Amino acid sequence: MGLVRFKNLTKYHYLTYPRITPVITSGTAEKPNIMAASWTTPLSVRPPLFGVSVAPRRYSCELIRKYKAFGVCFLPFKYVDIVLGVGSVSGREVDKFKHFGLRFFVGDSTGVPILEDSVSALECRLVKEVEVGDHIFFVGEVVAAWLREGILRGSIFDVSKVRHVYYIGDGFFTTNSSEVVKPQA
Repeated sequence: MGLVRFKNLTKYHYLTYPRITPVITSGTAEKPNIMAASWTTPLSVRPPLFGVSVAPRRYSCELIRKYKAFGVCFLPFKYVDIVLGVGSVSGREVDKFKHFGLRFFVGDSTGVPILEDSVSALECRLVKEVEVGDHIFFVGEVVAAWLREGILRGSIFDVSKVRHVYYIGDGFFTTNSSEVVKPQA
């Protein structure tokens, strides 16, 4: 069977899934906010840049613009309900940290909230924003990175210890397997 045309272009992005789905933090310790975002990506090593795409109507968009910073927190799969939940209510009406019982510390380089239960997290200082269709693409310089102790095998994640959250579309999530291969060149 060969390739067939995918006709629903409003869901073309599902063809790029599964995608790791961190939560994006913004705001301050007094007024923290959090949202799920699967449209994220590393952009550069030198300087260290990371990008996230956010709809302009989102409260997170307003806060990232106001405070010129955001956090990127990668939660373990056991928090998949939290990842879905923080993307289902607005921080304008609900203190999501209290509502979902999330613990955080204030990042020492940006002041953004960083989730204590993260596998890893990035603090990003906003350096650029670009309008891309119906989203704003925020480019942040990674000014600090956080990592749970004991989860690396050399310089990579030990996937027997870390199960990330991956979004596959239509409200469904999955996680990584413990199988690791290095293809022969």
